[in-house]
Amino acid sequence: MKKVVLLVTLGGPRTSGEIPDFIKRFTGKELPPQVMRAIIERYKLIGGYSPLCEITEKQSQLLQSELGDKYICLPAFRYAFPSISDSIDMALNSEADEILFFILSPFYTSVTTGNYINVAKEYLENLKLNVNLKFIHSWYKNENFISAWCNKIREETDNKDSFYIFSAHSLPEKFLNEPYKNQIVELTETIAKNLNLKNYKLGWQSIPSMAKEKWIEPTVENIIDEVKSLGFDEIIQVPIGFTADHIETLYDIDICHKEYAEKLNLKFKRISSLNTYPLFIKALADIVKSSQGEVNG
Repeated sequence: MKKVVLLVTLGGPRTSGEIPDFIKRFTGKELPPQVMRAIIERYKLIGGYSPLCEITEKQSQLLQSELGDKYICLPAFRYAFPSISDSIDMALNSEADEILFFILSPFYTSVTTGNYINVAKEYLENLKLNVNLKFIHSWYKNENFISAWCNKIREETDNKDSFYIFSAHSLPEKFLNEPYKNQIVELTETIAKNLNLKNYKLGWQSIPSMAKEKWIEPTVENIIDEVKSLGFDEIIQVPIGFTADHIETLYDIDICHKEYAEKLNLKFKRISSLNTYPLFIKALADIVKSSQGEVNG
């Protein structure tokens, strides 16, 4: 019997025309026209859409090739299509004996991982089916995942004299009791140690401009200011909080952080996202096999 692996991500608008509906699903409400126009303008600056769905689909195809015929790999999106429920239906129709619900964020927070799990559980409860469903999450310690980041950084820069800013999406401080922050801190320290980096810091990004509560800091911008005062001339940003490109890397980093650094006369470079990097796909395969008690080859 086959097993179905659902690769679960947030999703994103595939075209400019999908942006309003995607944002409404994501926020759960109608936004004021001026806010929506600002969001659409951001997407225009990165090509008019998000590549996340396409990247997740490609990851699914490559993972299928890595795992072989015992598995069926499908994408599933929280706020895009195929939705989590759509993909669960496809998995059930395949008559597989087990569904592996593989969340592509390596870190746990109830905001994303917990929410995705609850959506899947509630959908299956409503179907009143006894389904063998296994959740895969919090896999940031996987050795090939860590090696993928280390190799990426080595391949794309050899300047140990630059200042490295590792970044991840911030959350409101009320979530500090969850594993998310500590897991990201641990991964940052592991990568920095493996690369023997001396000048680095973890920064938090993508805090909404209208946020009313306190979010995790320091922000990436805070650190850029600090780097300037310390006399460095180049920043290398490593987006370890994300495994694929979307608006938080392509707009928040590539446009906003780059412009912020360059206004301070600092050179700026981003390490590219893992996306379909071969060692990252191998890491995903390792994680799936480990969940089944298989020996990784």
